[in-house]
Amino acid sequence: MSSFSSQPVVIDGKAHLLGRLASIVSKQILMGQKVTIVRCEEINVSGSFFRNKLKYHDYLHKRHIVNPTRAGPFHHRAPSRILYKAIRGMVPHKSARGAAALKRLELYEGVPPAQDKVKKVVVPQALRVLRLKPGRKYCTLKRVSHEVGWAHKDVVDRLEEKRKAKGKAYFERKQAALKLRAKADSSVPKNEILTNFGH
Repeated sequence: MSSFSSQPVVIDGKAHLLGRLASIVSKQILMGQKVTIVRCEEINVSGSFFRNKLKYHDYLHKRHIVNPTRAGPFHHRAPSRILYKAIRGMVPHKSARGAAALKRLELYEGVPPAQDKVKKVVVPQALRVLRLKPGRKYCTLKRVSHEVGWAHKDVVDRLEEKRKAKGKAYFERKQAALKLRAKADSSVPKNEILTNFGH
């Protein structure tokens, strides 16, 4: 993600660490890069599940002392909103520059149809296997969110299974077509004149 791209960069959030991914993405959107993150529910959080659940419940008890219904803070349970809140905390979101930066960010649970066939990237500086010491405990945002009241875990899992099945079928059809093409190419005799010209 060192070079600037006019097209939105699509990041697959699976197996990335929450804070590290948030810090890198916040810098990118402040520089003007459009970023889309899919599969937010598969993002990892360092520390055991029980510890993270207790931390989130502690956060849920924080409330506005005068008028909790109107003034917040608003405790979102969805994985994409947890990531959004982490990124927003690293951006000067009350200034025009920060507000414009957050408009360049899109976050999704699962992979929506618009991003299904787009090339996805990973952020090596934020990958759990590279940044977390082997043997350390971690958990997924999906599990934490589900425990604190996110109601759409089963729906997202079902849609992801369907998407993966469709992707597998497409890949098998593509491989079969490539084999047929290779077989057809090998059966056609070579033309020496065309071969000399690099065809």
